[in-house]
Amino acid sequence: MRSAHRFLIFLLFPLLAPIGTVAGQNMTYASGSYTIRPLDVVRVTLYVADDQQFSTEVRVSSGGTVSLPYLDQVTLAGLTVEEARRFVYEPYNRDYYVEPHIDLVVLTSAARTVTVMGQVNAQGQVFLPSEQPLSLLQAIAAAGGFRSNDLADKRRVRITRIGTDGQEEVLTVNADDISATDMPLQENDLIFVPRRMW
Repeated sequence: MRSAHRFLIFLLFPLLAPIGTVAGQNMTYASGSYTIRPLDVVRVTLYVADDQQFSTEVRVSSGGTVSLPYLDQVTLAGLTVEEARRFVYEPYNRDYYVEPHIDLVVLTSAARTVTVMGQVNAQGQVFLPSEQPLSLLQAIAAAGGFRSNDLADKRRVRITRIGTDGQEEVLTVNADDISATDMPLQENDLIFVPRRMW
């Protein structure tokens, strides 16, 4: 029992560790490699020398843009925090300020989830961590784990997702044959654990 408890903690640890946040919580310490997404909330502050010129908090639109002073619409979605900082710096430095310093942080991460259904103890949505992958077994652990071994068919776990071409893909995975970090999930994946067939 103790070893099983430790294994569950190991699977859930990436969801609990403070390397970012589950959606909706503050994450001003998001790393420079975090990729900005639509509906994230960012704060952009501009300094010249030590004097703050402005500070604005904006939500990234569904189209990936934000409105900034003097620049109107700027596309930030798809850029890392560091790339966005450099991208914003260029027009301000060229047209408005002399060697400004841009401070850009992500305040709130947009919700990213997968859904776990079937023979698990707590069906529903599981949040994807902001800055690291979530594996299949980690998502199942976050959903309370498999129901009793007599009910859950671990050999035929299905992952349904929309591919880059817009077509639905269905993957069948034997959960007994993968490690805790195998099978990283994607946003909006649907995981279904079927009932064992006798």
